[in-house]
Amino acid sequence: MSKNIRDDFSYFVYKNETHKAIKEASISVACLLDDVAVMHSRDIELDELQKDIEHIQNQITKIENNFEGFEKVSE
Repeated sequence: MSKNIRDDFSYFVYKNETHKAIKEASISVACLLDDVAVMHSRDIELDELQKDIEHIQNQITKIENNFEGFEKVSE
């Protein structure tokens, strides 16, 4: 681990936030796939699909940012 309690706490915060973002992205992908399967027989609502994809991208960005935070804490 790191040299002090603040760094250790920061590490666990980043780890927890990253874990939550991964779970959120996973749920969003499952919902998106379900929506596509249900909408297969009718017109797909592109606005809804775009919102889902943007949400997934936001979660991935959080994960990327948190990994940058891991690097800062471990230095």
